[in-house]
Amino acid sequence: MSDFGGVHRYNVTGLVHDMWGFPSDNPQIVHGLLRHLVDKIENNANEMARYKTFQLEDAETVLVSYGSSARSSLHVVEGLRSRGHKIGLLELQTLWPFPADVVRQYCNTAHYTVVVEMNMGQVCQMVKHALRHPERVFLANRIDGAFITPTDIKSILRLIKGKGV
Repeated sequence: MSDFGGVHRYNVTGLVHDMWGFPSDNPQIVHGLLRHLVDKIENNANEMARYKTFQLEDAETVLVSYGSSARSSLHVVEGLRSRGHKIGLLELQTLWPFPADVVRQYCNTAHYTVVVEMNMGQVCQMVKHALRHPERVFLANRIDGAFITPTDIKSILRLIKGKGV
């Protein structure tokens, strides 16, 4: 893509444009341009990935979260760490392209990975797909419009470890 404000004409619209910068509705041009842009993004996923890590050095349980649910996750990590639990947090700040290599790096050796999200588990499925032991990936979610709380997350952790709710 040419630099904005450079020597090439650059139209900023929601339309797909041809190689000269003019809008196009030609299916071949649209497909080619969109395929080129998506490939460019997906092929650079590692360079584009933004994330934060908390207490992952020796974590046996890793919480993977993003957005507002990461705040509750961090609260859980801080509370359980202070009581000697080996738990950490991988806070994803970009979801697309999905940072599968980052997830593998921090979660493949964990006993349990718990994806904390406020939806139906879409990111959980992506985490399962990225890891070599998807059976050790669990979902802690809410879909009722209320924020997921540290208590919600701790309840899932107790269930996973067979301690009941």
